[in-house]
Amino acid sequence: MSLVNGKPHVRPCRSIPSDGFEDSQFMPSISALYDVLTTHLPLAGASALVPARHGHEPRIAATLRTEAPWMASAIDRIADQTAMSLWAGRPWLSLRPMLLVGPPGAGKTHLARRLGALSGCGDAVLSFAGVDSNAELAGNPRGFRHTQPCFPAMVMTRTGTANPVVVIDEVEKACVGNLGDPVASLLGMLEQSTAARYFDGCLAAEIDLRHVNWVLTANRLDGLPPPLLSRVDIIEVRGPGSEHAEIVLAALWRDIARDCGLPPHAMPRLEAAAEKMLLRLFRNTRSVRRLRRAIEALVAVSARHSPRILN
Repeated sequence: MSLVNGKPHVRPCRSIPSDGFEDSQFMPSISALYDVLTTHLPLAGASALVPARHGHEPRIAATLRTEAPWMASAIDRIADQTAMSLWAGRPWLSLRPMLLVGPPGAGKTHLARRLGALSGCGDAVLSFAGVDSNAELAGNPRGFRHTQPCFPAMVMTRTGTANPVVVIDEVEKACVGNLGDPVASLLGMLEQSTAARYFDGCLAAEIDLRHVNWVLTANRLDGLPPPLLSRVDIIEVRGPGSEHAEIVLAALWRDIARDCGLPPHAMPRLEAAAEKMLLRLFRNTRSVRRLRRAIEALVAVSARHSPRILN
C-alpha cells in the first residue's frame, strides 16, 4: 500500500509480459489494454466510512438503512465492518466476503450495487445462473480466441479502483461443466492468501485481488459446498413489506433512471394517480419485479407520447 496525494493506493499488477502485439496496427496488445492494472489504483470509500454525526454509524450504513430498512441484518454487518476499518486505520471500503440469502425480489443485488455507488468504489454484477464453466469468472488465458482477464481484473480496469464491489448473483445456480467449476474458481479469489497473488492466464502475471469487496447472493443455501460457506459471512435477509412501498418505488425509479443513463429528475413526471396505482400494486403483490415492470411500462408510454428534447 502506498500514499498518493495523501490517499491510499495499491498497484494490483507489477507488470504484464509482452504478447508480441505491442507494435501491431491491427490488434491491441494485452499490456496496453490493461495497463491501468500496473498503475497505483486508489482504495476508495473513505468519505462513506465517516459518521454523519458524532457518535453515529458510518454514513454509508445510515444511507442504506434509509433506503432499505428491511435489510437491517446486512446493514448492521456493513456498519460494524466499516467502523472497524476506520478504527484500524484503513480508511477505505473493506468488507469480509458476504453471502446474502433471501427470497427473490428482496433487494439483495440492489443493496450490493448501492455499496459500490455510495462508496465510490464502483461495482459489477456477474450472474452464476446456468453458468457451467469458469471462463466468465476466471477469464480466458492467452492462446484462446477471446482472451480476457478474470472478472475482478476487468472490473478494476473499468472502475479505476483496487477495491470495487463484485457481486456474484444467484451463486447457488452455478453448474459444473466440461469447461470447469465456477464456484471452485471463486474459492481462490475469496481466500486472502491466494487472492493476494492470483495468477491470471490472460495477463500472464500475478494480480492482487485482496481488496475486492465480494457480495454473493442466493435464494437458498441448498447445494452450496461447505468450502464456499466457510469463506463468507452468511446473512439472511427478508424482502420489503407493504409498509416499505414508497421507499421501494423511489429506489426503483432511481435504478431505472440510472439504467437509462439519466438523472432521476430527467425521468417523466409521475402523476398522482399513477403513483397511487404503483403503490397499490406493490402492497397487493409484494413483488419488486412486478413493480419494476410496471414502472418501465409507464415510462415507455410517457416516452412515446412526450419525447425528451435533447440539446
